[in-house]
Amino acid sequence: MTDALLLATQLRSLSDDELTALLRTRGITDDSRLNDYFDLAERLLERQRIDRALRTCDRRMLLALSAASEQRTSHTLDELTSYIESLGAGTEAAEAARDGIARAGRLALVVIDDHRVHPLDAVSAALDELRNRGLPPTKALADHPPTALGAVGESDRVDAAAGERAFTTTTAAGEIVTELLRAPAKELGRGGLALPDSRRLASATGVDFDAIATVLTALAAAEFVALDGRHWAPTQAGLDWLALPTVDRWLRLATAWVEAIPDDARPLLTTRRDARWAHSVRTFATWLYPVGGDALNARVDSLIAQADVLGVIANDTLSQAGRELLVGTADAAAKFVRATLPQEVSQVYVQDDLSVISPGPLSPSRDARLRLMADIESRSQATTYRFSRSSIDRALSAGDDEAGIVAFLTDLSLTGIPQPLRYLISDVAAHHGLLRVRESSGDRHAVRSSIRSIDDDLLETLTVDQNLASLALHRTAPGLLESRFSRDLVFWALQDARYPVSAEDENGRLIRVTRHHIAHVTAEPEPNVTELVTRLRTSVKGTSAHPDDAWLVRQLELAVRSKATVVVSVAMPGGKTIDLSLEPTGIGGGRLRGRDSTADVERTLPLSSIISVSRADL
Repeated sequence: MTDALLLATQLRSLSDDELTALLRTRGITDDSRLNDYFDLAERLLERQRIDRALRTCDRRMLLALSAASEQRTSHTLDELTSYIESLGAGTEAAEAARDGIARAGRLALVVIDDHRVHPLDAVSAALDELRNRGLPPTKALADHPPTALGAVGESDRVDAAAGERAFTTTTAAGEIVTELLRAPAKELGRGGLALPDSRRLASATGVDFDAIATVLTALAAAEFVALDGRHWAPTQAGLDWLALPTVDRWLRLATAWVEAIPDDARPLLTTRRDARWAHSVRTFATWLYPVGGDALNARVDSLIAQADVLGVIANDTLSQAGRELLVGTADAAAKFVRATLPQEVSQVYVQDDLSVISPGPLSPSRDARLRLMADIESRSQATTYRFSRSSIDRALSAGDDEAGIVAFLTDLSLTGIPQPLRYLISDVAAHHGLLRVRESSGDRHAVRSSIRSIDDDLLETLTVDQNLASLALHRTAPGLLESRFSRDLVFWALQDARYPVSAEDENGRLIRVTRHHIAHVTAEPEPNVTELVTRLRTSVKGTSAHPDDAWLVRQLELAVRSKATVVVSVAMPGGKTIDLSLEPTGIGGGRLRGRDSTADVERTLPLSSIISVSRADL
């Protein structure tokens, strides 16, 4: 009997949960052309789908499938294990292959029924083709993993370099989240960030342009940023993460990296503390997934790149922190990293030239508050900030006031508040809100917002400022400009252009406007296969022991089409049942025609007398 008939019978025996899991794992979605189990079996046996499934199989699954294929006919699990051991595989590898064949069965790459393994011809043919493209022979698949390499000396130097990398990347990751909060970054249709956004993020973080994608990938893995449509934006978890100490930030990123590593690979990676760690990881990945191809290589390269920027490795050598992460002792990993990080500070030096020097990484909560009222000029272990009219005005627009700013800086500064800065804060506060923007309440539908000010000259400046030309501002009365754009858009355009602007409601009360765009992490939607499962269930009405006529007819039609020899159980008068080995040649008029291979005669049987159909080689 054909693969499709054998597989269809197996599919019929699955529970709803097992069938749903299989459909989703193999990427089968609801399709009106899939009307019964035979249609589904044929879809699963398509060469491209089999090839795609085989490329996700690890070495022990491939060993089991290859060995089962070489058995040709059905066999027991014990016979399969014995055959694998006869190839020179140890008991551990043979038992792993036994588990592998069970996992392959759940992928419908082999049929397992009552502890017997039934290889599928279509899978065997696909394996033969893959051997021409690099799949090792069965005996070679039973070999041992690559030898684990020993540790190297100078671990202190490695850990110091790894700690420096961990600090640099964690700081840069925080800057990316902050910058994306200001303005999301566009993802191209073919993948990767748009070039202007990549340059913007590189400038904001101070890290190499080529490293931006890797850091962004690490943030996405930890779900601190996410795609919202075609743009990357921070998540709420990412904003909460910004408030954590540096070592805790690093640990969250590094833990997400570890969770992306297959469980069976992680224990072996902990022993690779040599100076060729990346090479040995790639070697092991290729051994574990011998037909993984380009997709596997891309995943491995991404994991190694993240390990490098996160300080899991340094100089292609696994750090102590990295090893602790891989064995699951995160607290120990954090301890190693903490020992290498510069100590966070809670106070800074505020200078007469309106600059601020932080002698070390400023504690996250204070850094976030300071950034509202000062701009960062340089980033390193000693960070430089600078106050300006626009930065103070930004803090006021965010809801702060003069007294709050002065109180915060008094507590923050080791050198007090210099007189020039006090004058600047007072002057900006006095002029803050010189421009007031609100939603328009008029009946003119084309007008959506208005700007008012007691300074007519300032309003005139706005109308001739080419940077604001897109707002289409026009004067309608003394002290008043109007725009066809919304209040929030106009507000941010004016603030980005560094004008003293505030937003107000229809009653003239100042309000806080935010443009922070928060993304929400959404799991990839699983294919909805509920209707397909229901349709499959209703395609048959009998049981396995007493199948309905439609099921028997579909079995026989498949045997006719494939010219397969089957065993037909026929009910005879008097209650006796006989088995006939037939090669069905046609069905019509309620009768089956076929050649009896044993008696070498043509037979015609009424369909109503046929009890069951099974493979001739079972």
